[in-house]
Amino acid sequence: MSLFLWALAVVVLLGVLILVHELGHFVFARLFDVKVLRFSLGFGPRLFSFTHRETEYRLSLIPLGGYVRLLGEDPGEPIPPIERPRALAAKPLWERYTVVIA
Repeated sequence: MSLFLWALAVVVLLGVLILVHELGHFVFARLFDVKVLRFSLGFGPRLFSFTHRETEYRLSLIPLGGYVRLLGEDPGEPIPPIERPRALAAKPLWERYTVVIA
């Protein structure tokens, strides 16, 4: 197998593992009605994105990770009063814990 095919296989496998991992956070956040602001595969500059309902779905340049951005995950983040019930920080501890470890 050539080095290029080997590298491509590694990137594809990492992408699948990252997708499954981030989907865990995403699914439980949605299940507990936490607002998901962004679902991203990759880091760095955005290659492609679209918004469906209230979530931005993004594919970024560096395929070595990903993240799910949730409303209220940053304690200093200003949250409009109408959105506060859907913030991660407003959820019971067991729901926050489940979203984080999912």
